[in-house]
Amino acid sequence: MKVKKFTGSNNHEVMSKVKSELGNNAVILHQKKVKPTGIFSIFKKSVIEVVAAIDEGNTGLNKANNVIEHKSLAKRPEDILKERVSQIETKDEKSATLSREIDEIKGMLHVFMKNMKQEHSGEQDRYADDEELNQLYQTFNKHEVDPLLIDKLLETYEEIDITNKTVLNKEATLKEKLVEVLEQYIFKVSTINKESPQIIFFVGPTGVGKTTTIAKLAAHHALNEGQSVGLISADTYRIAAVEQLRTYSDILNIPLEVVYKSSEINKAIDNLKHKDLIFIDTAGRSHKNKEQILELETLLQQIECKEVYFVISCTTRTVDIKEMIKAYDFLKDYKLIFTKLDEASTFGTIINTAMFIQKPLSYITTGQSVPDDIEILDLDKIVDLIVKEVS
Repeated sequence: MKVKKFTGSNNHEVMSKVKSELGNNAVILHQKKVKPTGIFSIFKKSVIEVVAAIDEGNTGLNKANNVIEHKSLAKRPEDILKERVSQIETKDEKSATLSREIDEIKGMLHVFMKNMKQEHSGEQDRYADDEELNQLYQTFNKHEVDPLLIDKLLETYEEIDITNKTVLNKEATLKEKLVEVLEQYIFKVSTINKESPQIIFFVGPTGVGKTTTIAKLAAHHALNEGQSVGLISADTYRIAAVEQLRTYSDILNIPLEVVYKSSEINKAIDNLKHKDLIFIDTAGRSHKNKEQILELETLLQQIECKEVYFVISCTTRTVDIKEMIKAYDFLKDYKLIFTKLDEASTFGTIINTAMFIQKPLSYITTGQSVPDDIEILDLDKIVDLIVKEVS
């Protein structure tokens, strides 16, 4: 295993050096922005430092593996290493050579993760000399913003004209810059409109408020947009869910179809084909129950032309959301709805999820009232919730 440190003035330059010397199969172990030291450091720009590794003893395996493209925010180093372990394990578990390489990489991953924990535990000290940076770090950390994203946000803050940090519009300038950074990594908001597919599924784990969210959107489009709406409940696991949707359909005078198995979905849709929009409520599925996930996949496969909204609670931790999304990996094209903003005490989950999953944001719910407590998700408002305590 060959490990080497590279530096460059930007990501493109340093990654070119890595590929030139170690090849496309190099694994990025660590990346950070380094400020020059010494008496003349004030006149020097920061550089990007990357630690990369390559296995020198198994070129055949390297050629067989897919090229690992490093993206500083889209994929973290520890995730790349885990993928590498998985790739090797599935090649040939009986091979002694492969076993040694697996052990090497697992050991390297263990050391790397330990170093990452130590590094992030020392982030506060890193920003201790600058009161404003330290306050921002504490705020982002409190809201559980991903550490890599925190670094990027603080780098952006450091680039703000020093005169703007002391004037009255400091807070507005900060929010504007943070939103600019987030928009580089987060898909634009996309919602239901006149051009949307007629058939719209709502999926997600149990207890996130899918049924209430559907009721809010159905009421909005029926009452405010003047569209005809039909409802389908495929959530027959919970009698309460069907009855809840039936109550809303009665109040709004919207037809409701109930399906008890996947094969019935086409008939239910056919009964509502004259409607502008058909909202389909699916049963909440535990990401740990493969059988339930397969049932949902089978249901969605029945319909070709559709739109899917993945519903997530703002109170769910980022690490759990990543596990959920992994279990739902059969979904290739969907949009994100966040619920229960009013119940959340931290708001980093929203931007973390949007950044790592790379799917469009759509709506956010802010309470239980139908149809009022739902709105188009606005990044400005989320940033405002996070940084409002920064004076």
